Amino acid sequence: MTVLAGDEAARPPPSRLPLLPRGAGLAAGLVVLVFAVLFVWPIVRLIATTVFVDARGWTAFATIVSSPMYRTAFTNTFFISGLVTLITLLAAYPIAYFMATVQPRTAKLIAFVVLLPFWTSALVRTTAWMVLLQRRGIVNSLLMNTGITDAPIPLLYNLSGVIIGMVHVLLPFMVLPLYATFLSVDQRLIAAAEGLGAPRFTVLRRIVLPLTAPGAAAGALIVFMSAIGTFITPVLMGGPRQMMIAQAISYHMQKQLDWQMAGALSLVLLAVTLVLFLVYRQVFGLDRLVAADAGVAGDPDGPLRGVLGLGRLPAGIMAVAVGLFLIAPIAMVYPLSISSSPFLQFPPARWTFDWYAKLADDPKWLRAALSSLRVAAEAIALSVILGTAAAVAASRIAPRLRAGMEVLILLPMVVPTIITAIALYSQYAPLGILGSPESLAIGHTILAAPFVFITVSASLKSFDRNLELAALGLGASWSAMFRRIMLPAILPGILAGAVFAFITSFDDVVLSIFLTNSASRTLPRVIYEGIKDDTDPAVVALAAILITISFGAFLLSLLARDRRA
Repeated sequence: MTVLAGDEAARPPPSRLPLLPRGAGLAAGLVVLVFAVLFVWPIVRLIATTVFVDARGWTAFATIVSSPMYRTAFTNTFFISGLVTLITLLAAYPIAYFMATVQPRTAKLIAFVVLLPFWTSALVRTTAWMVLLQRRGIVNSLLMNTGITDAPIPLLYNLSGVIIGMVHVLLPFMVLPLYATFLSVDQRLIAAAEGLGAPRFTVLRRIVLPLTAPGAAAGALIVFMSAIGTFITPVLMGGPRQMMIAQAISYHMQKQLDWQMAGALSLVLLAVTLVLFLVYRQVFGLDRLVAADAGVAGDPDGPLRGVLGLGRLPAGIMAVAVGLFLIAPIAMVYPLSISSSPFLQFPPARWTFDWYAKLADDPKWLRAALSSLRVAAEAIALSVILGTAAAVAASRIAPRLRAGMEVLILLPMVVPTIITAIALYSQYAPLGILGSPESLAIGHTILAAPFVFITVSASLKSFDRNLELAALGLGASWSAMFRRIMLPAILPGILAGAVFAFITSFDDVVLSIFLTNSASRTLPRVIYEGIKDDTDPAVVALAAILITISFGAFLLSLLARDRRA
């Protein structure tokens, strides 16, 4: 008995057990070092060498202020980004509202419609809209056949084309945080307000809208910051009058070779995005961006069903309209891919599979696909290791250090991709590694690691720390505890992060344009080159194949999620 008592006295209490022995600070330091070297330093170096070292760099700012072209580009950037954010917010509220009030099965069906475009390449969706909105496209054909208009309406290569394409690409980023916020609304507050005689509209205005404001703010932040750095959609669907800052940066880099002006424009755009991010962090915090998934409401009819009342019908109609907007361009790709017309008319005059045969006969598509898969595999492996280590380390260090670490890791999601691309380009070119698959994989790792960090952090929030303490208290090493207890618990978050990493890598166009050459081109770059000047019907056939792959992967993920549940 005395020996047992001595053993118990010698063993530290559970609250004092080391949660990550001598490792939390080291792991956090390594993660910070990797992000600083691979992400922060190239951006700092780009701005320093192009703006502050060369005296001509300062004149670039004066040119930006005095030139009407740049003033117009900045005006277009903020006007289009603000308009897109407003439209996505107005469209997302009804569908998120409706999802939170219907039966779980119906909510899953709506979520499927919202998430399927998210799983589909943004470049593929932009291609589909270009086919739909062209002068002889489906939309103009329907308008003229129904007698609404006598001549085709210009819907492409103007402001309307840019707005439609950007709203379709960014709408899921607004719906998802809003829906999660709606599910977290406390029904007891609604019941108390109704019990005190408050009308339903008052409950909606005084309770529901204020409680969902953080989700709306998170979605608006993501959409607006993504919009101001958008490059592909304005290039493909806009005209000269819709030039945005990202296009101006690319123009000076690729056409004019003017590093000073590109660096100055990048610095201004970077400053705007960082200010927005810091303001959001100060007002709302990062919990909405790094948060656990909202659970399914206990009420089978949803937590807000009683609030909507008669408002369910208009909300449902708007949700259906938004769902059709999201799914229509994806569905139309299939009949267009087997149309015999090189102009991709609908309905097709004759069916053919010649465009699929063209894909098989031209080796450039297979080479590009293999290059994309290789880069994606490397990016997934690196981002999973980096993001998981960052999430585990962040959960074990002091709150102040954790806050700074979270900001650093989330910065690649905040900084416009065009700035990251030219910064890495300026870093890789002197080293002689520009154009290698590994250089692109490193860039994709920086973009994808924040998604892994978010999903793993969400899993760690639901991880029972008592299991960790029990294992360590029984003498297990931290590595054994991680392998046997923590890893199985956070594995769903790691797998989800790996999926996001694959989507991020396989869908990237901007980094691929700057960091690859003719021998290492990825599939998105080949598609971009195939539709930039004239839409190649083979690209639409390839889009149908990619949509089918995305659809299958999405179904498998849903089945796996249901099985885990």
